[in-house]
Order: sequence, then C-alpha cells, then structure tokens
Amino acid sequence: MDGTMKTTARSQKLAPFIVMELLEKAQAMEARGDHIVHMEIGEPDFPTPGSVKNAALEAIQNDRTFYTHSLGILELRNRIADHYQQNDGVRISPERVIVTNGTSGALLLLCSVLLEKGRTLAISDPGYPCYKNFAALFDAEVRAIPVSEESLFEITEQALINSGKAPDVLIISNPSNPTGTVYREGSVISLSKALNRSKSTFVVDEIYRGLYYGKKIRTALAISDQVIVVDGFSKVFAMTGWRLGWMVVPEELVRPIQIVAQNVFISPPTLSQYAAIKAFDSIREIDHMRKSYQERRDFLLPELRKLGFRVKVDPEGAFYIYAGIELWDMDSHEFADRALKEAKVALTPGYDFGIFQAGSHVRVSYATSMDKLKLGCDRLAKWIKTL
Repeated sequence: MDGTMKTTARSQKLAPFIVMELLEKAQAMEARGDHIVHMEIGEPDFPTPGSVKNAALEAIQNDRTFYTHSLGILELRNRIADHYQQNDGVRISPERVIVTNGTSGALLLLCSVLLEKGRTLAISDPGYPCYKNFAALFDAEVRAIPVSEESLFEITEQALINSGKAPDVLIISNPSNPTGTVYREGSVISLSKALNRSKSTFVVDEIYRGLYYGKKIRTALAISDQVIVVDGFSKVFAMTGWRLGWMVVPEELVRPIQIVAQNVFISPPTLSQYAAIKAFDSIREIDHMRKSYQERRDFLLPELRKLGFRVKVDPEGAFYIYAGIELWDMDSHEFADRALKEAKVALTPGYDFGIFQAGSHVRVSYATSMDKLKLGCDRLAKWIKTL
C-alpha cells in the first residue's frame, strides 16, 4: 500500500471557494511582511455589538454551555418571530423557525431534505458560489441561469421559463452576492407564483437584507408562507465567527429538517444562541454599520469608475460591487492575481460566482474601513498606469 488516501467522486465535484483561497494566499503574503488591502472578503470589519458580547459572558457565568434543543432555544426562536412581526408586519409561528449553525448550516440542511440525484437546483450566474456545492453534495443537478446588467442581475420569471423544465428548487440571494443588487418586489412575487404553479420550492437567502441603501427590503415571508427564508447574524450583526443563522420553513418541513440536524449538528452553538437574543436590541450599532457601508459604497463607486472599471448597475444592498474589467483585456483570474502580487490589493475574480461573464468581472468588497478603501484605490490607480 502506498498510503494514498482515496476521495469520493462526490467530494471531487466540489469547486474550490476561490475567495477563501485568495484570502489565505494574501494572509501568507502578510506573514512574509507584505501589507495587503483586503477588498476580497465579505466579512464585516466592525466588532460584535457590546450587548451581544455581554450576553455571551453572562451565559458562560451561568453555565449555559450544554446542548440545547436541536431546533434552537425557544427564547431565540420567539425573538426571531417577533423580529418579523415588528419590522415587516409578518406574523409567523416560532415553530417554523429553525436556528442553525450559520446560514451555511441552514442551506446544508435544506439541500439534504430537498435535493437528491435526479432533482434540480436553479441558481443565478453570477451567484453565491456555495449554493452549487451544497447541491453537489447530494448529487443534484445544478442549473445556472445567466443574469446581467440588462436584467438588473435578477432571475426574471421569463428567464426561469426559458431555462427549461421547472427546477425542483430555486435559490436567490436578496440582496445579491456578488452584485449587491436588490430584487424588485414584483420580481420576487412573480417568481414565487411561477414556482408555486410548478410545485417547486422557492428559497430566498436574506443574509444581507438589513444592509440596504435605499428603500427598506421587505422579507419574502410577506409574499407566501410556502417561501423558505434563510437569514443569520453574520453580516448585519457583525457576528461571522459566532456561526449562527436561522431559517423559516413551511410546517411540513420542520420535522424532516430536525431529524437531519439532530444527526449532523446535534444543536446550534449554545453560547451564540444566548448572545444572539440581544442582537435584535442593538439597533443603534446596526444603523451605524449600515450608514458606514453606504458611505463606503458612495465613495468606492465613482472611484472605481474613474479608474476604468465598468459598473452599470449601482448596488443597493450588501457590501459588494461587481465590476467589469474589459478595459484591460485581461482575464479576471490574471487580473486578481496580479493586483494581489503587484498592487498588494486583494480582489475576487468572477469565476468564484459562475462562468457567465466571469472572466470579465471582479468582485470588490467594501466591508473594510474608508482609510483602507482609499489606500486600495490609490494602489490600484498606480498599478493600472503600468498596465
């Protein structure tokens, strides 16, 4: 025996998460002494609100360190249900709320009960890269539907119809990663009705919903109680490392999901759950973060355009700009690699988000301070002059 470990065909279907590999590459450069401006990663640079941290400390002091209910502690599930009632006027039963190990945990659980070999998941291209990988874990077919500036980066009802037979599941993110665009409410309603007619499942990932820079975004739960919504504490509440999310599902899905959750995760992180109860009370900190992101967006958009990046659609949510690099006649992989090595600025190539126009776009994140964004733009400007 040569000691070589064999991997399964299923694991080999998973595509690398480019932005994480790029981050690790940048971190290795920093360990060697380079100073990198990170404009690749989608992680808030703000600290977790103080009330959340204090609640976690209190939980430790009170020995709340044991397994909880597999669906999450009832107090948190009630608080999430209250959140929808207070902010959107949507009344949902806490019994439909499932607390999860991050939104990634929610998506994994959903795919485990909704997808298998012979079933199809439809996603946008460009779109969040992990959706297709969750589907691959369960041998499902992935159908990428191209979206562009012309459709405001939305999957429209017509595009869904044109893509072929109705998918078993459609996932959209609203606001979108990587484009930062927000689906018009009419588009979400049209998709919901079309999928309901074909008895397909509609999943809306609302992890960035609280980060909006225009009209407040209404949850898709207001449209139909058959829509599944995934959300979490990572982005809006600056709690990425706490690994806590939630989803709201139709009643008939709760038990199947619970059985999988019991076996895979046992329960969500206990300390994170007790801390998250206080997250919804951190209105002042959340509003400050949202306004700061808007200021960063308003600075970065004209700067990128001035440098030659093409951005036809202004992002209205999240903290990303999906920028065209056609001016430099360079593939996005090469562009991002050279920007990192030569300008010491980390950007994400479009290939992380699909294949449609992927070679001609990079994602720029403004989840970093204004000073760093200004430094990054200065470095890019000097570098671009050498191209």
